[in-house]
Amino acid sequence: MGKENKIKKTKFFLDSVGYILVSGASKGFNYLLLLYLAAGAFSKEYVTILLLLSLEQILTIILPLNNPYIIYSKNIVTYEDITNKLITNSLMVVGLYVFIFLIFRNSIYEYFETDYLIVFASILINITVNSYAVYLSNYYKVIERHKTAFLVQALLLISFISIVVTMFFIENKVLAFFLGKAIGFIIILILFRLLKLNFVKYKFLTLNLTELKYFFNLLSVSILGWVSGLGFMNIAKIYSTDLELVKIGYVLNLLNVFLLLSIGVNSVYNPLIKKNIVQGDSEKTIKIKNNTLYIYLVIVLLSFMAYFALNSIFSANSYPRINEIISVLPYAILIFLFSVFQSVAHPFYLTYNKFRTFNVINILSYLFWVFIIVSLSFFGFKEYIWFLVIIYFLKASIAYIYARMSFMNTHYLKQNKETLQ
Repeated sequence: MGKENKIKKTKFFLDSVGYILVSGASKGFNYLLLLYLAAGAFSKEYVTILLLLSLEQILTIILPLNNPYIIYSKNIVTYEDITNKLITNSLMVVGLYVFIFLIFRNSIYEYFETDYLIVFASILINITVNSYAVYLSNYYKVIERHKTAFLVQALLLISFISIVVTMFFIENKVLAFFLGKAIGFIIILILFRLLKLNFVKYKFLTLNLTELKYFFNLLSVSILGWVSGLGFMNIAKIYSTDLELVKIGYVLNLLNVFLLLSIGVNSVYNPLIKKNIVQGDSEKTIKIKNNTLYIYLVIVLLSFMAYFALNSIFSANSYPRINEIISVLPYAILIFLFSVFQSVAHPFYLTYNKFRTFNVINILSYLFWVFIIVSLSFFGFKEYIWFLVIIYFLKASIAYIYARMSFMNTHYLKQNKETLQ
């Protein structure tokens, strides 16, 4: 029995590392590329790209395909119909985007300070294909076909390669970034077809009322997450100076790199939690939760050690832009520390269909956050980086404590055993 547990722990570790590597390669390189632009002579382009990425992110969030956590519900055990429903509803939303863009095109150009139609067309391609890739990856994780999920995520590296190539040939870095990304995603979509990663034949189906309720609760959580992520750039743009805006961009950029670690761990952790809850193994479920939390805390400790090492190395050298980036690293690590507590509680909310509860906790956290911002601003406090830290502390601590007291404990799990048999 001990040998079997050791093998399972090793598999958990190796699968998590695998997801971290493929996520790092497929997504993290983009963030590192942005940091390269920030450290170079492209500060204006850097801010513009981050603002456009915040637009791309919020548009992606609203697509049903990009909220695949609905399939972690214990009520969903077959995936063909739900897949077609999510595809259909996502295509409808994309059509709505096109309609809205055509009406407000000039205002959109003015706000984002770029009038390249091809940039915004590229964003539509990016959000559609990326959302489909997110869904495919999560589907293969849920059914524990991790090698196939690895392949789906690894193919996303093509978009990074395409961005690098276009940036080499196109002088306008904003245009090069988004056009290159779109070209990469078109190639990825073709490869999905050639490699037969599409597991269903498309037919027109739409989400039913219960599924829409799940989706809208997840959507609300995602939108609020965007507000405290890249969306925060839009708030900071109104009130902060250009220098502060760049620093906030650094923090969000670094945070996204850290969150790739969460993707790696959660890719294995979330399906395991669902499986063990469904099988009624309460002790094993809590043990997996605790071990995962310990893994996260070790990552945080190592991150702080890396910060001190980098600070020591570069403080003795004259690299002002790099030193600026390193100086905000502790904020990103602190935010990541808080976020891990929400990460370990998240699959419990999903598996027990507590979508609405999770949504309400997030809404209350953000309302309290707004109250804190207004109150502190009244007294002249304008440190927007600390406002970011505060919201991650609020939403993570409340979500974790509520789950721990209510259903993320052995007593509740034993009293509410679920089985598919």
